[in-house]
Amino acid sequence: MSVRLPLLFVFSLGAFVSVFAQRTLPEQGCATVGRSPWIDAYQSGKIAPAPKSLELQYVPIRLTLLGDDGGLGYADPVTVLKSFELLNEDFARINVRFFVDGDIDYLNSTAYYDHDFSTGNELMRTYNRTNAVNNYIVGGAAGACGYYNSGSDGIVLDIDCINGIDRTWSHEVGHYFGLPHTFYGWESIGDIASVDAFDRPAPETLTINNRTVNVERVNQSNCAEAADGFCDTPPDYLPERWRCDEFGFYADSLLDPDSTRFAVSAKNIMSYAFDGCVEEFSPEQITAMNTNLVGRSGLTSSEVPAHAAARSEDLQLLSPSQGEVVDYANVVELKWNKVPNADFYLVQVNITFNFEGSVTSSFFTSDTSAIIRDILNPETRYYWRVRPINRYDVSGDFTAHNNFRNGTTISTATIDPALDAAISVSPNPVSSGSQLLVAGNHLGRGKVDLQLFDPTGRVVYERQGLQISGSLSAEVPVDGLSAGIYFLKLSVNGKLLTRRIVITP
Repeated sequence: MSVRLPLLFVFSLGAFVSVFAQRTLPEQGCATVGRSPWIDAYQSGKIAPAPKSLELQYVPIRLTLLGDDGGLGYADPVTVLKSFELLNEDFARINVRFFVDGDIDYLNSTAYYDHDFSTGNELMRTYNRTNAVNNYIVGGAAGACGYYNSGSDGIVLDIDCINGIDRTWSHEVGHYFGLPHTFYGWESIGDIASVDAFDRPAPETLTINNRTVNVERVNQSNCAEAADGFCDTPPDYLPERWRCDEFGFYADSLLDPDSTRFAVSAKNIMSYAFDGCVEEFSPEQITAMNTNLVGRSGLTSSEVPAHAAARSEDLQLLSPSQGEVVDYANVVELKWNKVPNADFYLVQVNITFNFEGSVTSSFFTSDTSAIIRDILNPETRYYWRVRPINRYDVSGDFTAHNNFRNGTTISTATIDPALDAAISVSPNPVSSGSQLLVAGNHLGRGKVDLQLFDPTGRVVYERQGLQISGSLSAEVPVDGLSAGIYFLKLSVNGKLLTRRIVITP
């Protein structure tokens, strides 16, 4: 197993203070506005409804967690998994199960981390993968909890709205599959205080994006042509986040264009009701989403490898052993065994054994070892645990924790001053799609090993046993790698050095 030499300081305590601290929630629930051409064609009869598949359909989710340029601010991995499980619960009625496609990616970019719509569009066009639902979890989603960009066909979610009980993810996937808001048309009003339907009848029509929209009546006489176009979603005129009462309705009643008074139900996931209120999609919405899914060629599969949730009982924490005093103050290598059914692992290190609140380090990796570096305090006891995860079933538990105590000596084993002076790595920063050139002279005869690590400690490029005779010239491809901070480990005849590499879009 490759030793993980990258410096995992990007998962420092500071990173997770920023994630778990109470921040101001986004003003908007969702920044997706309007109706897609697809839903217009479907509801006008140009696209025939497709029956729900009798077999469970597996849909790949491409998941990217964003931090700033320094690798700070990532979403909490535990919360991401809880939210992913809730997403699958909500889509079970459509006979769809989402799974994690490939590795969970990390991307360091301040510009993308807290962005506007234009920059978000650039993010998706740069990093989207084909045949997957592309999802990005960021620190600022254009001032909203999330949005779906139909032009780039991707979803952005704010970390403050991914908390294991919030249905923002399901709401945005609903948009991905063609659904408009239940209150479509009222987005143009902006907030509930501006809705002129509490003391007088609602207007017959509204205008949004230069389009006239009929206001839905309680008697369903225009339900197929008004608002969201679904007759089993009752009238909703509330274009702002709102709380439901104990009966699941908005506290104040409204008047439709016929002066019929009604209460707005909070049940529908495509409404703006807060998350303790919403719980379902309507049958007509489910049929529409299924039809949209059928039309997305190459996205679904009913044939997947046999799988089961990975079991923490099958995972052993190998090193450091329980209570071990490790050699160095600033670095420790964690090792565990490969677990059946595990596609990746969630690793946590903390100064307390209960792992509540902000933890010292928390990250996903697809390997069975990781080096934690430069975030540890000398002569301090740390606790660590690992959770194995299957990409098709992310449920499961952490192992029981082990603890270790780090030493007082600062490790410099990865740096040889003479070798460091003799080696050049250029260009740095390097743009994705280019190549790094590693060069050096007066190195003697022997062999060279090269490894490039991503921020999680995963080897993304490796070349072993390159024979040299005095000089070195080797290219390291970075095409296909996300922008962010990487680490290049170079071993020349047993002498080591590590270089920090920045990959730009």
